[in-house]
Amino acid sequence: EKTMNPFVDLLLFLGTLIYSYLEAFVKLFVPVKRKSVSGELVLITGAGHGIGRATAFEFAKRQSRLVLWDINKHGVEDTAAECERLGATVQAFVVDCSKREEIYSAAEKVKKDIGDVSILVNNAGVITAADLLSTQDHQIERMFEVNILAHMWTTRAFLPTMMNNNHGHIVTVASAAGHLVTSFMVAY
Repeated sequence: EKTMNPFVDLLLFLGTLIYSYLEAFVKLFVPVKRKSVSGELVLITGAGHGIGRATAFEFAKRQSRLVLWDINKHGVEDTAAECERLGATVQAFVVDCSKREEIYSAAEKVKKDIGDVSILVNNAGVITAADLLSTQDHQIERMFEVNILAHMWTTRAFLPTMMNNNHGHIVTVASAAGHLVTSFMVAY
């Protein structure tokens, strides 16, 4: 049961709205200082194409050290070569993110041979552009393995070190296309 009257509620709402607009207006002219990612060890899954490749290029331009994972050898090597041309130190790995054992094995190799990952970009993903009844069982299983489980396995592999170091970021990329496919599947 509310005790405030509608007039007070309206004033509070308008005050918050005006404050928010003023804050946004000020931020137009006083940009927030971006955090430097120079020297950070960034691991990007699904780096052989699309968003993963574009993300790798942006981190390379900002002098991050990169570890790139993708199931496609040619794609991840092309991304690595371009990132090196942009001045980054890069290690490329062929990793099938649908396989937990490959993720854990590659993660151990990265930790042992390269160092502590401080930024993890969970980007690897697959979609099937078919409705539920037309999608084969193995395709559905692969979507879950790569789009959901792989993100958990990579996070489990790298989060403990980030917590021990009191430093790190985990970014999980989700596609609107995946949502559209799921919606389409449910619509039937």
